[in-house]
Amino acid sequence: MNHITSAGRTDAVGRPLSTVRAALLIAAATLLIGLWNLEGPEFWWDEGWTLSVARNVVERGHYGRLLDGQPAPGGLEASPVVTLPVALSFQVFGVGLWQGRLVSLAAAAAALALMFVLAARLYDRRVAWGTPGALLLLTAHPQLNALLTGRQALGEMPMLLFLMGGYLCLDAAVRGRAFWIAPAALLWALASLAKAQTLPFWVVSMAGATGVALLMHRWRAAALVAGGALLAYLARPWVLQIVMLPVTGRTLPGTPVSGIYDVTAFVPNLSNRLFALQMILIGGIPTLIGLGYAAWRLLKDVRATNPASDDDRGARIVLRAALLALAGSWFAWFALLSVGVPRYLFPATFVAGMFTAALVHDLTNGFRPAFVVEGLVAPLRTRRLTQWSAGAWLAMLLAATTAPLTMLSYWQHFTADERAAVRVAAFLNTQTPPDALIETYESELHFLLDRRYHYPPDQTHVELNRRSLLGQDTPVAYEPPAVYPSYLVVGRFAAGNRLYDTALASGAFREVMQDGRYTVYERVRK
Repeated sequence: MNHITSAGRTDAVGRPLSTVRAALLIAAATLLIGLWNLEGPEFWWDEGWTLSVARNVVERGHYGRLLDGQPAPGGLEASPVVTLPVALSFQVFGVGLWQGRLVSLAAAAAALALMFVLAARLYDRRVAWGTPGALLLLTAHPQLNALLTGRQALGEMPMLLFLMGGYLCLDAAVRGRAFWIAPAALLWALASLAKAQTLPFWVVSMAGATGVALLMHRWRAAALVAGGALLAYLARPWVLQIVMLPVTGRTLPGTPVSGIYDVTAFVPNLSNRLFALQMILIGGIPTLIGLGYAAWRLLKDVRATNPASDDDRGARIVLRAALLALAGSWFAWFALLSVGVPRYLFPATFVAGMFTAALVHDLTNGFRPAFVVEGLVAPLRTRRLTQWSAGAWLAMLLAATTAPLTMLSYWQHFTADERAAVRVAAFLNTQTPPDALIETYESELHFLLDRRYHYPPDQTHVELNRRSLLGQDTPVAYEPPAVYPSYLVVGRFAAGNRLYDTALASGAFREVMQDGRYTVYERVRK
């Protein structure tokens, strides 16, 4: 037992019902576990914009935000592909935080199930079972965890659900059922609309898969991938129009925002590169090693594949190339150009989950504990480090350095009771005059308030990001309205960016309440 075996093929394709049943079990378990204390984790600023727009759709028939009690354009909320399903959840289950998060949780459950099926198709059943294990246990940072990310009303999980659904349809298309390329294109169009930053990495994925197919003389597969990509890109505006049909005529023209990519997507600053490296060291090492191993295996398989060999093997290689190009390009962008926020690494971590699982599978001879234990102790007996022993030690180190931190994240997340936003909103809704105007940039309060509220224009967000993300002491030309609001609420976002320092220093407000990260000020009447 002194060698490492590679993941091969089992009868997963020949037993589709068994694979589907297992996938449904994974989805159901994820959904049931994720529902526990769904309102408990901290209410994110990003969530607030999406949920407030969804609430306005349900209660006012307006797709957009409110400003001083009046309809205003949308702006910082998630795509309509994400926001409108949240509005539907509100219509079915009522307006609330758990109802808003339910959409992302359901998407996470379905995406994990699709990853299981894809891994079974591209590797074997053992790797398929290892894939959700890698995604749920080897993610040391909470923002890289599929279940924890799914428990927040963000766009990542719906986007990944559509992406993985598209790749599963592509798998069917390149195996002989070409008509599946149509639903693949539709799902890819939805994915690129759900999160705008998906598009360039998906293009790299399609180009990589097409190139590998051409290299192996798989002309039909190359044509299907390239044709599906073109169809998806051309379908995007039409798909968006269809998505927006329920709110046609109920939107307002938006205000352009400039510079957003300069503070998030193209940031070559040394400090941000070091921060991104730090995030990779904390939570991205399993993904990095998994990607490297997958690339090495792909090169070996491409060289060993005979153009005249069976189409099934070629189809698996093309699909693996597509997923590897997607995750690899996303990981490279995060390391080299992104602002370094760990959430931006999550899609690469998720897509590469099956590659990490395949690596651990091969290092442990099919996830066999006895094989690992023997590999760990073998150098003590032989005084020689073999490939087998090195693999066992690598698998052990990956698990030991990530699983405990992952379990700690679960404990903190599932036992959290961060309801300060609800309490502050309840105070403002019940202890202030009905005509009170509240100034706050804490968007989660916008969702919870039944009073008029005011906030800065969206361009301010870019300038604040220069402060918080790039470390630049950028002046922000914003003051609350000339007629001061009745109340001012400063939370983590505004306080961390010193947004209201001038207003507070003017003496126009006095503190009346402090709860958690929020401080409520009342206007001093003279």
